[in-house]
Amino acid sequence: MAWGEVAVERPNVPRVANPRDTEAALNWQLERLGSAAWKDWPLKFQRMAFGYAHDSGWHDAADAIGWLNHHDLLREGAAPRGALVWYQAADRIRVACSLGSGQVVGPLLIGPVEIAELSLLSTDFVWSEPHFPFGH
Repeated sequence: MAWGEVAVERPNVPRVANPRDTEAALNWQLERLGSAAWKDWPLKFQRMAFGYAHDSGWHDAADAIGWLNHHDLLREGAAPRGALVWYQAADRIRVACSLGSGQVVGPLLIGPVEIAELSLLSTDFVWSEPHFPFGH
């Protein structure tokens, strides 16, 4: 390390299985298509979909993406089925769940829970495994 450089150590974050597996979480979301009850709560919706009843420990999607980035848990490219997709839209960071083939599900932008083509929502996105390290 050269003089003046700062070393940043990224601690390993233990991966714990979610209370709901991927397919059960996707089914939970698809059962709520059309619901406006989750408007402006995309992070809470995803946390609940994967089976966590209590707070995620993150204030919002921007807070979550900052934590995930710090722990080197964000990926680029096509999101696999069940991955959380973090995207920029309407001056905010939002989160939805990948259905695969470029589609996502969740409370999108300003409306109800729906399925959409990610490319129509944003071209600025990353994805992560459905990881809620503070959820319980």
